[in-house]
Amino acid sequence: MQNLSDYIGQIISITQRSIWKREYEIRTEKEVIGKIVYPKFFSERVECKFGNDTFEFRRPHIFSNDIEIRKSGYQLPIAVMHSNFLASKGIVDLPRGKKMIMKFGTFKSKAEIYLGENDLIAIVNNKFSFKEKCEITIERRTEILDENPWIIFLAFYFLQLKRRNTGVAH
Repeated sequence: MQNLSDYIGQIISITQRSIWKREYEIRTEKEVIGKIVYPKFFSERVECKFGNDTFEFRRPHIFSNDIEIRKSGYQLPIAVMHSNFLASKGIVDLPRGKKMIMKFGTFKSKAEIYLGENDLIAIVNNKFSFKEKCEITIERRTEILDENPWIIFLAFYFLQLKRRNTGVAH
């Protein structure tokens, strides 16, 4: 399986498989790279499958602005995303003390992922359709994106939370 940084210049999209199910695929024109699955219909917990690894995203409690990322089957999170009060910016605390910054658009349609304050790594754009669809543009090659490919899914998940008004943006 290729690293996520190897897809620079290719069209990567996240599409909803069925309008009745909350299952999403991240794919190029030729192959499926990963999947996002909500185990229950009204659940906020998400399972993210990328290659042989499975990660879970969840908020510790319903009024929290934080999102914990953990490997499936483990209790302790490997990373935590803290967002500000207006949910326009999030800081992801990665393993080994590294940090990434996510900036979200005002109309809940765009997320930009930065390494540091000004190093743009990737852009996630929501597209309007009956099924949810996003286009991903990887701007530059970086090891952090290859080690933690779930970061793209995290940006998509947070955009969904903001769009569904589940208390993150309030």
